[in-house]
Amino acid sequence: MSGNWRQQPEHARRIAFSKLTIVAVIAAAALASACSQPSDTQQAQQQQQGADEQARKDADEKAWADAEKTGTVAAYTAYLQNFGSGTHASEASQRIVALNEAARKAADEKAWADAEKAGTAAAYTAYIQNFGGGVHVAEARQRVGELGRKEADDKAWADAVRAGTPAAITAYTQNFSSGAHVAEARQRLAALDEQARKDADDKAWADAEKAGTAAAFNGYIQKFGSGAHVAEARQRITALDEQANKEADEKAWADAEKAGTAAAFTGYVQKFGSGAHVAEARKRAATLETQGRKEVPFIDIQKTCKAAAGAMVRLMGGTTNEQDINACLDSEQKARDQIVKDRATYAAADKAQCMRTDVYLPSYVEWLTCLEMERDVRKMEQEERFGAGPWTLPRIRPAINSAGR
Repeated sequence: MSGNWRQQPEHARRIAFSKLTIVAVIAAAALASACSQPSDTQQAQQQQQGADEQARKDADEKAWADAEKTGTVAAYTAYLQNFGSGTHASEASQRIVALNEAARKAADEKAWADAEKAGTAAAYTAYIQNFGGGVHVAEARQRVGELGRKEADDKAWADAVRAGTPAAITAYTQNFSSGAHVAEARQRLAALDEQARKDADDKAWADAEKAGTAAAFNGYIQKFGSGAHVAEARQRITALDEQANKEADEKAWADAEKAGTAAAFTGYVQKFGSGAHVAEARKRAATLETQGRKEVPFIDIQKTCKAAAGAMVRLMGGTTNEQDINACLDSEQKARDQIVKDRATYAAADKAQCMRTDVYLPSYVEWLTCLEMERDVRKMEQEERFGAGPWTLPRIRPAINSAGR
């Protein structure tokens, strides 16, 4: 048939080709139909796979729902362990990161709150050690520095207060010039200085009172010009000066009375012009002067001095002048004043022997020389006889005194 294929008429060939085509189509359809219909086993497998996939998906969703309900890192971690490639694996990882960050932040804030509550350098240091990258690390370091300075400041101040000396408190201000206690330290120093000044003032006053002299009170005033006792010191000085003047006045008056001479009373008046006894001293002096001038015989010293000057010219030659006469007159007047002044110290016999007007050219100078020599001789004789003194009267037996009563 194949050998005659080309020889067959065109029409026959066409019919044969059509048949062959139909057969091929039918065969192909049959083959396709056979291929498109699975076997029972495959179908069962496909159904099982579908059921397994649905179960896995349901378990995934349930596990995710449980994890979300719990909302903990452990729950999300368990989900990832069981469903590492589950639908919500990425979100679970994100949740874990967020929860860990929230927990870290919460722990950081709690640790910071605890450190602030404690408020000590140790607490802040522990926070830094536990949360090196925490939110409050910078502030914690600042607090540690401040507390370290504060603790050192407080300790130094406590030591200074315990010592309680100006040196200790001054050292604190030098070491902690901007410390918390500087103002109080300055107040303490001022108080200590004031107390030291007051103590020194009181001691100096006590010493001055103990001495009780004007010099001591003056020394106190010089050292403590604004001291608490300056006014009283001045009053004491005034009182002491008045007492000293009064005592000196009384002593001088007693001495003048003891001497009993016009010169003594005149000397008292000159030294104590406003003394208590000035009026009486002037009266006594005037009385004694008048009495003394009456007791001392009068000499015409003009005549005596001119005669003496002429005698000297005759003996020595030369000429005399008024200056020589004036010098003689001055000497005579002073000698008379001295005789009047000291007349009470001369013995009556000596005055009778020396003050003679019946001799040639009587002279007050000669009288004074004679009187003083006689007085000195008597004094020497008395010292040779009784010693230089002072002298005391002999004791008298009580029996003699009794008998005389």
